[in-house]
Amino acid sequence: MVISRQAGQSGFDPGLPAIYLLHFFDAVVPDLARQRGLLAAAGLRSVDFDPERRIALDRVLTLIEIMDQQGRPGWHIAPALAMEAAHHGPVGIAITTAPRVDLALALLSRFEPLRAPFAALQAVTDESGWSAGILPTAQRDGPWDLLLEIHQLVLVGLLERLLGRNAGYLNLQMPASYRPWRAQLRGRFGDRLVFAGRHYRLQLPGHVLGEPCRLANTNMHRDALARSEEAFRLRLNSSPLAADIRARLLARGGRSPGLDAMAAEMACSARTLIRRLAASGTSYRGLVDETRQTIAADLLQRSALPISRIAERLGYQDTANFGRACRRWFGVSPGRFRKNGG
Repeated sequence: MVISRQAGQSGFDPGLPAIYLLHFFDAVVPDLARQRGLLAAAGLRSVDFDPERRIALDRVLTLIEIMDQQGRPGWHIAPALAMEAAHHGPVGIAITTAPRVDLALALLSRFEPLRAPFAALQAVTDESGWSAGILPTAQRDGPWDLLLEIHQLVLVGLLERLLGRNAGYLNLQMPASYRPWRAQLRGRFGDRLVFAGRHYRLQLPGHVLGEPCRLANTNMHRDALARSEEAFRLRLNSSPLAADIRARLLARGGRSPGLDAMAAEMACSARTLIRRLAASGTSYRGLVDETRQTIAADLLQRSALPISRIAERLGYQDTANFGRACRRWFGVSPGRFRKNGG
């Protein structure tokens, strides 16, 4: 029987690199006959797992759902943590061979739309250190929370490798919702893991950020970074530009670096960026506004941050301007939106 799933959101399906699922299959389902059965149930074939291909997100969720139904609780933990840098392609190599931890983290955020286009890292660095919330950029029916948890654990495995002796400083937050494998996670991470709130989050203290990466290698880093930049440019030419920019704005917490700076990141001129966005029926200003609306709704509903602090995070110079934006987005003031629960 093939399980069919309708997308919870129409439009572009970013897909997931096939090599990710290949790793999970090898680790969780070593039996080839059983692999073929699982693939057939998800509407996939062996040829779909060419390492250069991407698997549609709906198919990925279907496959995860089937594996979760047939596997033991917590089946995903060990394979996610064991994922090697090479499984991430040149991006993984570029990150782990970076000279310093802070530079590796910057690359992780920069290339997240390429490595895992269904999520963005909403990263903040201040005097206390680095903190990154994992914010979904796409939504589908199915085991979405499990996919986000797998994604967080994959990031943990990648970061622990580059941190080396500093890996013990990496802290995690997972939503407080029930999970049968909670004890397994607690056994692996101890007090470094907190179950609270509704978000997936990673944190590192400030004194670690200037440390060298354990696998730092100048030549490998230079080569992998060049290949990552090329892969990003190729993706830019073959997937919706708006989706990539939206993910990058989400990773910045809705704060715009400016049109010229964003165009430079996308390896094109500001004029080209404007033209391409116009061809897709949107604009850079519109994407900034849309991203701010998404983050504002999330922070107003799921955090206790003062409204003035939320306005500051989103780049508003005064709370009154943020209030006017909320009335335009939601039809009510930010305080009323929070009180009404959305």
